[in-house]
Amino acid sequence: MNRPLAASLVVALAFATQVATATAQDATVDPSSTPTADTREADTDVSLADAPAGTGADSPATADAEAAAAPPGEVEEEEPGSPVTARYVVGEGVTLRSADGLYALSLKGRIQLRGTISDAAGDEEAASTEFQARRVRLAFAGHFIVPELTFYLQLGFANRDTEADLRLPLRDAWVSYAPLRDFALRVGQGKVPFNRQRVISSSSLQFADRSIVQDELTLDRDVGIYAYSKNLLGLGDRLGYQLGMFGGDGRNRLSTRSGLLWVARVEFSPFGKFESYSESDHDRLSTPRLQIAFGAALNKNSVRERSTTGATYTLGGFDYRHLEADLIFKWAGFSLQAEWIWRDAPVRSLSAMQLDGTTLTEYARAAWGYFVQGGYYFPFGLELAARYGDLRPRSGSDPALARARELGGAVGWYFERHSLKLQADYFYLFGDSFEGGRHQVRVQGQMQF
Repeated sequence: MNRPLAASLVVALAFATQVATATAQDATVDPSSTPTADTREADTDVSLADAPAGTGADSPATADAEAAAAPPGEVEEEEPGSPVTARYVVGEGVTLRSADGLYALSLKGRIQLRGTISDAAGDEEAASTEFQARRVRLAFAGHFIVPELTFYLQLGFANRDTEADLRLPLRDAWVSYAPLRDFALRVGQGKVPFNRQRVISSSSLQFADRSIVQDELTLDRDVGIYAYSKNLLGLGDRLGYQLGMFGGDGRNRLSTRSGLLWVARVEFSPFGKFESYSESDHDRLSTPRLQIAFGAALNKNSVRERSTTGATYTLGGFDYRHLEADLIFKWAGFSLQAEWIWRDAPVRSLSAMQLDGTTLTEYARAAWGYFVQGGYYFPFGLELAARYGDLRPRSGSDPALARARELGGAVGWYFERHSLKLQADYFYLFGDSFEGGRHQVRVQGQMQF
């Protein structure tokens, strides 16, 4: 295990053990005496909800912060100086909460271990086998001073948790303030609220990973500020929005150019509230639930190939325009999810003469695509799923960007829902022609603790 991760876990667990021991000692009284309000409240423990990586207005990370902000159940009043309570729950981590409910902190870890076998049809030399710790995360979440003021911090320690040209472990670091039903404000680094599957935590997927379409066309984490509400106008969480402004260069980047990323998203749930930012219908909902959403973004003078990710341009920036539409449906164990994403730039190439007399040309990556996936979750914890995706470059785009399609299926065993699961999927990856594609098999286990 990575040394910083191991050290963090040891310190956190030691602290939690000391707090739990102190709480137990304070809660012990003489059997012959009458329990006081202090001892009764010291026995009360409240845990924070799950805290994965998503940062949308209805995402798992937001749900975690809101759960941390929620006051504990009805308890007796306690005099000042009472100890904090501590609790550990599988999948929710360690939770510390002050007796007055004004402060709360959760510590949670996640490990994804993956094995991948892939080969090109008819080409044994192209075969590869890979074993990796795909994701190793440590997250902190909670609230302080008032329940409406929440925070979220997440670090990543696996090789692919960081960018190849910038090995910084910081993934999320934001603070939210939600004083009103129709208006909350979030500032810091986190996921840009653009398309659904990117905002859904990688811990809550039906497959080992996201679609190749969203991998190319999504907007990734960035630093900025946005307003949001998931219960606009008080319609029972049927209407929500996000409206934000970001740096436009991606996570952990310092911008040296002018231009910002502007993002807007609106969501509509006609049948009422449900867990719309988690794949699979683990609740086997007795009534159908649907959410439809639309997103738009403009990234002015972007110097990254994929708008907020990818290699950095040297000749200048492109004005990337983004559109997307998505839906998610759940009912009685069945789930359906679909997304359409589009990215373009008015100017699709930049050229300049080099000192050696050659011409250097850099291209925008203009493309569009879609994917559809569905699954059925059985009552005994088994799920079967299938996905088809199609990515299509636009004319005049980067010649290195070719059409790509995916067709595959997955099986998942859920022992503690997404907190403890084993998944296996198979994909046939191909381009314009169905022939000559590549086979890929992945097996992945995940534990959240």
